[in-house]
Formats: sequence, C-alpha cells, structure tokens
Amino acid sequence: MTGKLTDVVRNLWATVAGPTVPEKPVPEVIIHDPEAQLPHDLDDPFFDRKVQERMADVIAHSADKK
Repeated sequence: MTGKLTDVVRNLWATVAGPTVPEKPVPEVIIHDPEAQLPHDLDDPFFDRKVQERMADVIAHSADKK
C-alpha cells in the first residue's frame, strides 16, 4: 500500500512541478553496517575488521591452551 501511495504522490508531484532529475535506481541489496556510522580512531590498530578477527582467534586459541 505504501509503495503505491508513494508512486501516486510522486507522479502527482511530477505533473505539477514538471520534469526533474531522474532518481537513481534503488540497489537490490542494502548492507547495514552500524559500525560504519560510528566515529573511528584511525590510529587504532584494531580498526580493520580482519585484524579484529585475527586477534579474536588469537585470544580464543590462547584460552584453549590453558
């Protein structure tokens, strides 16, 4: 229902306002990364996701050795 209502409003507005810049197509897949919205300390050596994963493996393996 909301999609149809949006299309009706958009078409009505286009008729009243005249031609506008065409919209970019919406991507089929949206990736949500909440960490990307947070401020980052670029000097932090653990900023990179792969480094975080490797350090997590090191910590997990050290706990297994005890």
